[in-house]
Amino acid sequence: MNSSNSSIGSFVSLNSLSYVRPSNLDDENFPGYIIVPDYESYIVFAELLEPLIRDFHCVTVTGEIPDHLDSHFFDSERSTDEKSHSVAVVENFDLDPTSKHMLAGVVECCRNLEAYPLPLNLTVNQLEETEREITTELMSPELASFMAEGSSEDEAGTYYTLNEVLERPSEVRARLAAAGLLLSLDPHTKSDERRLHGRHWPYGRGVFVAAAGDLAVWVNVQDHLRVVCCTPEDNPGQIGRAYVRLGRVMSVLDAGLAFKKDRKLGFLSSRPTVLGNTLKFNLVAKLPELTKEPGNLWHLCLVRGLSIRETMQRNTVKISNQQCLAVTELQTLQDFCRALLNIISLEKELALNNSMRIASLIASAFRKRMTSSRRSRINNNKNE
Repeated sequence: MNSSNSSIGSFVSLNSLSYVRPSNLDDENFPGYIIVPDYESYIVFAELLEPLIRDFHCVTVTGEIPDHLDSHFFDSERSTDEKSHSVAVVENFDLDPTSKHMLAGVVECCRNLEAYPLPLNLTVNQLEETEREITTELMSPELASFMAEGSSEDEAGTYYTLNEVLERPSEVRARLAAAGLLLSLDPHTKSDERRLHGRHWPYGRGVFVAAAGDLAVWVNVQDHLRVVCCTPEDNPGQIGRAYVRLGRVMSVLDAGLAFKKDRKLGFLSSRPTVLGNTLKFNLVAKLPELTKEPGNLWHLCLVRGLSIRETMQRNTVKISNQQCLAVTELQTLQDFCRALLNIISLEKELALNNSMRIASLIASAFRKRMTSSRRSRINNNKNE
């Protein structure tokens, strides 16, 4: 077992697996879990991986992992069910209409092509082939209409090579970072580079950015493709809009390309924390009352199937869903929204109680002052 240290953490090699032990990096891509270099590792290292997968995805501890469900982003528009979750209904999901607590939001989904190894082990030719297959699909007429939404430009978007993103300064890098669509890309040593991304990094990799600037599709960065969509800047709690945008793109990609899928684990990824439907929500929330007791907030999130990380901003945390295995995409969205709305409700309740307590203290102080003033006047009258 060999290890090497860097500013992004320690990597411990377990034969063909790599374990990332983060230091001070606050990044959902490196949550301290194992990075899987190939599909076969899920079978070879099942004894090691299964407990981690069960724990992170909140799957039952005993018995077999249930079969993963088929993809289901939305209900049919023709559905007559009163509780139907059609595109129009889901698009209106808003966690924070007042924009008081939600500061930013991102939804991510990943896929890996069935006919190729994971990006960590791709040859130069395979990198070129996967890049060509994915970008051809992204620029197809069927996807163009979705990609062009929200923009007045003629083109649906632009594809940038990873070299263009990594160069400094880089305009596209700055735009992606501002929108919250930039992935972690900077290994600090050659050893880390090979462990995280493969020998040929950054060749054969890039990002397709939608013309509206709210959606990006990363190619061959840990997974063959990672679709990332952000919530509107003026309404960061509008998670339904970002989910619908991503869901439409994923539905076309799932129909046009063959992706690696397992009966139990769903769509396979290089990250065991991202399996099943691979849908991940990351919202930055301002919770000034709940963050006063970080331990209590962590527990509140844990029992609701949420993971939480600190940020550099005061009173602000990043909250994500844990489970995306053995559930549909729609169920993941519903569970996440329900849990986060509950957290926000607790924050509002604490804020209200504190406001009432402060108001009570002010009123009490005012009454004491009035009583003291009245007594003073009475005493003065008596002395006269």
